[in-house]
Amino acid sequence: MRREDIGPMLSQVSDELPEVDLADRAWTTGVILKRRRRRTALVGVLLALGVALAVLAAFAYGWLP
Repeated sequence: MRREDIGPMLSQVSDELPEVDLADRAWTTGVILKRRRRRTALVGVLLALGVALAVLAAFAYGWLP
């Protein structure tokens, strides 16, 4: 196969690929980002509650003055 044959073959193959709908792609990306932010916020709240409970337990058992 010659180098000159590659360009037309690539354009022929790329014409057969389905077109990407950018609106659907943007919507999907937005949903993924929203879920990730929600998950991060939930993990942060749970982590803060865990730390608060650990400090309360330390005070209750006299481990901290």
